Amino acid sequence: MHLEVPVFKRFCFCLPLRHGLIVWGYLRLVLSALTIVAVEQCFSSMLSQAKTEDGVKYTIYTVLLGVLLIFILADILMNIVFVIGGHRKILKLLKAYYVYSIILWITTALVGLGLVIYMIYWFTELEDTEEQIWILPVAITVYIAQILIQVYIIVLVRSVMIKIKKGFEIRFINNAAECECSMFADEDIPDIDETSEEEK
Repeated sequence: MHLEVPVFKRFCFCLPLRHGLIVWGYLRLVLSALTIVAVEQCFSSMLSQAKTEDGVKYTIYTVLLGVLLIFILADILMNIVFVIGGHRKILKLLKAYYVYSIILWITTALVGLGLVIYMIYWFTELEDTEEQIWILPVAITVYIAQILIQVYIIVLVRSVMIKIKKGFEIRFINNAAECECSMFADEDIPDIDETSEEEK
């Protein structure tokens, strides 16, 4: 059975595809910057507590926050790559972000599934959890929404890559021989004026 991935022409069915994705990239950059400030403050607090306290708990939290900081920095870097690729229509940068998005989606799905299973186990094992039972459906809803949004963005990035590839297509039609020749370029084609100036 062959499943064909849809190609969208609009972002959220209203904005132009490429411009909508660029706005999404900038929004992700702002959110990542705010997140990294909050995580860095928690990391500094945990680091000072790990130095003064004897327990291993603060050391583990410090290591986990340090790993999270590295992931957020990598996310910021890839979002910058995506925004540049979107602005300048550079397919290599968009492909790099596309691969990164797929890896991020798989990682989010696995980690989120593990957290949901742990929360279900935690609620079944502990007593007197009636007051906190609302946390579980909220966590599952957020997890499913995150997965669906990431899938939608991956499909949109693929759609904009297909659109840019089609923009690089050049057709030559010979009416006398009734034949047609098409050429596809992987990169943006320089203007004729720029090429002639370089030859001079």
